[in-house]
Amino acid sequence: MDDQEKKIKPKYIDDGHTIYNMDVDGMPNKRPKNNEGLGLTRRERRAVIRAALLHFLPILFGIIVCFTLVMILLYFWLK
Repeated sequence: MDDQEKKIKPKYIDDGHTIYNMDVDGMPNKRPKNNEGLGLTRRERRAVIRAALLHFLPILFGIIVCFTLVMILLYFWLK
């Protein structure tokens, strides 16, 4: 009789409460809508884009140089 009483489990009834907060920061529906923008003029916007491109140009150049160097080394190694 003891074994039968241990095997009987109470039936779980879902009451809908949340055990853990499932909110994730940065999800699209959680981001605030900002329609104001930066308020830049056309000239300022071009200056910002140009500055960003000039900032990333040395990085791009470094990647191209490294890729070329690897290709040259592979060419001579597999020759």
